[in-house]
Amino acid sequence: MLALLILLPFLGLLSLASAAPAIAFSPHHHHSHHEVRAALSSPESNVTLEPAIEQLERRAVPKKRGLAYNNPALTKLFTGANSKISWMWNWDSAKYNGVNSNLVYCPILQSNAASDTSKWNANFATAWAAGSRHAFSFNEPDQCGGGGSCIQNVATAVAAHKQWVQPLAAKYGNGIRIGAPSVTNGVKDATTGSVMGLPWLQQFIAQCTGCRLDFIVVHWYDSATNIAYFKQHLNDAYAAGGGRPVYVTEFAPTSGTDAQIQQFLKDAMAFMDSTSWVQWYSYFMTAEGNLVNDAGNGLSTLGQIYNTY
Repeated sequence: MLALLILLPFLGLLSLASAAPAIAFSPHHHHSHHEVRAALSSPESNVTLEPAIEQLERRAVPKKRGLAYNNPALTKLFTGANSKISWMWNWDSAKYNGVNSNLVYCPILQSNAASDTSKWNANFATAWAAGSRHAFSFNEPDQCGGGGSCIQNVATAVAAHKQWVQPLAAKYGNGIRIGAPSVTNGVKDATTGSVMGLPWLQQFIAQCTGCRLDFIVVHWYDSATNIAYFKQHLNDAYAAGGGRPVYVTEFAPTSGTDAQIQQFLKDAMAFMDSTSWVQWYSYFMTAEGNLVNDAGNGLSTLGQIYNTY
């Protein structure tokens, strides 16, 4: 067991699930606006118990909080003895020079485009050698535009995942954790008619036969006053993922006053920190005018909350 704990330092944990709805298009690192869709309800799930080994692993690594960044220098602003930041990602498979070396990096295969797949295996090997033990699959394949990788045809996404991501399981063995593609909190694309969000994820899991999917990845955008929907959506994601740990790698309010947004962040983090099956999360995003001040030389009030609250 000790060897397993060393190999898998960031394992999460399965616990309780309940009912929830779903929503919205999400923004990305190159977008400043947010497109939101209406929520729909979903069926309830059953209760499961935590395996004892996962309880031990969770106790060893209490920090779930990460940074979603483009500018590597900004990651160095999240420091201090009370910092709760432990990992980072950047919509790419290379972490870039100048990052905070104290944080664990997680590579992502952003899309199935040759510009991403051609560098994926080499970049992941470099990340692995530097201590990375997680792999993120495609970024929002359920969404076209807004930063999504636009692989709405589930069969196409499954084939690409099997070609580029699943082979990591054989190459790196039990030491690696592989995620399903991240999905928005949308429901249906009004333009293409394709399903989105958790319905898309459920189809992917069903069709990806023989795939090792250790966790699911979700994104959430809605009003700062809708913390109840945030909590419900994560419960729904846990159920849709078949009881797999949940990683929330993008989340942020699309509206609200500064005070409301700050309160939302506190409430959201308190919920995720106390929910055993939420393993990692990262707020959108580590950038000037957001978690970083406008000058780019320190944390904003929101960033200070995110760093240490």
